[in-house]
Amino acid sequence: MKAIIGSASERKIKTVERALAPIAPETVHVLGFKASSGVPETPYDKQTFDGARNRAMHSKEAGDADFYVGLESGLVERYGHMYEEAWCVVLAKDGAEYHGYSSGLKIPDYVLKRMDELGMEHCDAMTIIEKEHGDLPNDTWGNYSGGMILREQSLEEAVRNAFIQCFAPKHSFYKTKK
Repeated sequence: MKAIIGSASERKIKTVERALAPIAPETVHVLGFKASSGVPETPYDKQTFDGARNRAMHSKEAGDADFYVGLESGLVERYGHMYEEAWCVVLAKDGAEYHGYSSGLKIPDYVLKRMDELGMEHCDAMTIIEKEHGDLPNDTWGNYSGGMILREQSLEEAVRNAFIQCFAPKHSFYKTKK
């Protein structure tokens, strides 16, 4: 099987491979393709889903595949708190569409305060914050948590949650017809 992910990021390509390894019925060859998300660099709320779907749609331009994958991280406000989460949209060759998202990790109050002080969006503020703290790696979740959880885990969770719907066994409720 072949999947094309709407990103040239080696990190995202490897994340899709890791997420598919335990659930796909056969090996899935994952290829990257630089696709536009059509949303801001730090998407908010529904923009994150839209960015993932746009990336999946644009990855069709790369050629024939069994699956076209869009993966996007963004911010969402829930119950008065800001979280970062990831969305995955999978478009199958047969026209089916699958969606999955990750758990959210609360944006630290410190980061929100710095964003406000700097008058900047999340991605721009994080670039400055990371440099202020010793040029930390480009991993928001890792920087929030002091390395206890990495962004790849959220991306992998979103990919798994989308693909499990198409690879679930026949006796699963995903495959049960009314």
